[in-house]
Amino acid sequence: MSWKKNKLYIDMDWGTDISADEYLIIECYRKLDPTDMTDIYNDMWLKKYATALVKYQWGENLSKFSGVALPGGVTLDATQMKTEAQEEITRLEEESRLNFDMMPIDLMG
Repeated sequence: MSWKKNKLYIDMDWGTDISADEYLIIECYRKLDPTDMTDIYNDMWLKKYATALVKYQWGENLSKFSGVALPGGVTLDATQMKTEAQEEITRLEEESRLNFDMMPIDLMG
């Protein structure tokens, strides 16, 4: 589309609409192209979060087959696995809120 040019246009008169001691704050988001920005796959928080989600799903799947022994006599506890995964997910989401969320505008000075 012709309107997607990765540019920001601000329609204002810089001489009269804003003075030297004022700030213009812009919050914007951009989709990253993973072929150009390969670092997005190496984010440790994202890896931990995805692992916790897979662990939870694995526990959910195992709960349908409770009591099945794996080779070597090992039995996996689906309830414990789901509980641990849910704790990890909650901890990571709280970490995300504390480290990456912006403060609400009404609390900013």
